[in-house]
This record gives sequence, structure tokens and C-alpha cells, in this order.
Amino acid sequence: MQPGPQEIENRVHELRRNHPSLLLIDEAGRSTQGRPILAVTVTDPATPDDDKEHALIIAGQHGDEETPRATALALLEWLVSPAAAATRRRQKIVVMPCVNPDGAEADSHLTATGIAPNLDHGPDGPRSPEGMAVEKIAYQLEPELFVDMHARGFAGCSFDMVLYPATRPYTEDDNIFHAVAARMALAGEKAGIPHMTHPLTWPGWGGDDPDEPSTTLFAYRRFKSLVMLTESAESNAWAYPMPLRVKAGLARVRCALDFGNRRYPRLPHAGYPCALVAGMFLSGIVAMGDTAARRRQSRIEAWRHRDAFTKLERCTPEQDRIKKLLLHYNGPPLRHPVGVQTFAAGRLRLTVAAFDQKDLAAIAQTWHDGCATLTVIPVEHLAPGTHEIEVRYN
Repeated sequence: MQPGPQEIENRVHELRRNHPSLLLIDEAGRSTQGRPILAVTVTDPATPDDDKEHALIIAGQHGDEETPRATALALLEWLVSPAAAATRRRQKIVVMPCVNPDGAEADSHLTATGIAPNLDHGPDGPRSPEGMAVEKIAYQLEPELFVDMHARGFAGCSFDMVLYPATRPYTEDDNIFHAVAARMALAGEKAGIPHMTHPLTWPGWGGDDPDEPSTTLFAYRRFKSLVMLTESAESNAWAYPMPLRVKAGLARVRCALDFGNRRYPRLPHAGYPCALVAGMFLSGIVAMGDTAARRRQSRIEAWRHRDAFTKLERCTPEQDRIKKLLLHYNGPPLRHPVGVQTFAAGRLRLTVAAFDQKDLAAIAQTWHDGCATLTVIPVEHLAPGTHEIEVRYN
């Protein structure tokens, strides 16, 4: 199955020689049989790292799936091109083009010891060096975006897929993930291959069991990453031409990366839409910070204590331009700031944004989404207890 691990290694090092300032190669680990598991970082060294979104794109977890490995190489070639300049300025992207090099060499679905790397992320940690390599890079990056590229063996000339894991109930995550997946599927269809999209709901891959060991659930649970799993149709007997399969795969991942370059309409900061850690867009808790790195710290700390946000309730009946809320938080004091987000209908001007009777309107963020005025009140160190929020507009 091509490209094999040696071809991938050769092409990655060639890209490094041709673009030494843009591309770095890290050996994330060694496979069971001693082959290097590469992690390739692409970013613009002229822009500050602490204000960059992080993306992790992995391929080749199953050795008998060739399209994802070829797509990963095409992605690296695109990332060092002039067309990707804006993405390099705003993001640090790490691509692992061949997580299972032993399997790729043997055209085997599993590793040399019979482990499926994508199902090697249970509560006790990975057993295989391939799973360890993925987690090592993931913990280094704590990515906002995580894309796991696969192929549908024996599918032939059928359809590609964009899938996402089951999310926490009563949050915006399901809406966000579905919207992103739909956009990615559309991009793939414009490249020429039919697509479908739905949640990863079957056991062992993306159900709601907290002990399920899939890579996609690992990234969502640990980091609240925006997680997508893609499937390319292929088979040895019949398949779309490789250039077409790669074109569709590249279109999907480029579409996903574009979400890191702009602001989601109902979130306060530019970047991937994973900042909402509890509640909804119109009454929620969001990550805060003046850089991407600080928002990342805020997101992951608050996400770790997500079950401690037991309630964020709006006081009813609501007034038109006065909004009152009660926040119940029973976790430890947070070291990093978070924001309380709320709204009022119409295009209004904020006059008061009080948290526990302290007016923070001078440092609150407010914006309009076309239907409503949204406001985020920053809370520097959220303490446990019941907190009162009052927002006034005129």
C-alpha cells in the first residue's frame, strides 16, 4: 500500500530541506518494530507562538488505509505553500502522517502486536507505542482542532464520510460539531466525491460510555478539542483515482483548518469554536484570555471541572433590557479566568455588567450577531458558591 513509511519519511525530510524555516520534524516515538513515528510541525516563525491556535491532524492509524497517508502528505505540501500563509500565521499545525508504520509496511489494519491504535486510549492510557506517540503530541499541543483521517476499506467507488464523537448533553457542542462536519462534507463534495456525515455513535468509537478508548473521544474529553474523523472510500479492486481521493481529503481538512482563522458568530474570540465549556451560547461559561495560549489554559481548566458548573439559570420572567442570572459552581477556585456569557434581543448598548454586584462593564466584551447583543463578563478567579449576574442595556 502506497505511500509506505519509507516514502513518507523521505518526502517529509525533503519538505524540511526545501522549507527549513516553516517545517520541523519530531520523532514522537518508535513503533514496535523500531520505525520512527513522525510528528511534523508547520507554522510561521515570524508570528508569536502564544497567540496561535493549535491543530493536530493524524493519519495512518490503520496500516491498510492508504488514502489518509497520501492526504497527509498533500496537506503538508499545501501548508508550506503561499496559499497557506494566513493559516501558518494564526496556527501551529502538527501532522502525524503515518501513526502505524509497521502496519503500513505490512498492509495490516493493526500494529505489529495486534493493537488498533485508534482504540488504545482508555482511562488507563495507551498500551502501544503508536498510541503513546499520539498522546504525547496531543498533551504537548492541547489542540483546539483534532482530525483523525481514515479510509473505508472495501468501499470502492462509494462515498466519503465526516464523523464526530458523541458530545456532552445539552451543550452547543453537538450543534457546532455537526455544522463543521457539514461544511467539511460539502467541501469534499465540491472536490468530486459524494459525502455523508453523522455522529460516531457505535460502541467502541464514539458512544457516551466514559471508558470508551477511541482517539476522538480522548481528544474531546481531555482538551475539549473540536474533533472530526474522516473516512475515504477505497478498495484494492475498485476505487476512485488516488488524485481524486486526495483532492477530496485535502478539501475537507483545509475547510476544518479555516475555522481556526475566523470567529464563530456567537463566541467572543477568533479561533476554533471550542471555547464554550458549559451551558449554551446565550447563557454559558466561556474560556477567556488575551492570547490563544491563555484561552487554552482557561478552556482546559474549566473543562476539567465542567461538572462543577451545576447550573447557570436565567431569572424569569425576563425583562427586555435587564438580564439576571444565577451561577452555581461547586468546584475548586479556578486559577485562570472564565467569562459568563449572556444576551438580549436587538442591537443594544451595554450599560451595566455586574458579577456579585461588582460592575465590570468597562472590561466586558459585547458584540452583535444580527439578532441579539451578546455580552461576556470576565471573572478573574471563579470561587465556589452561588454568584449573581446582572446585565443592563439601553
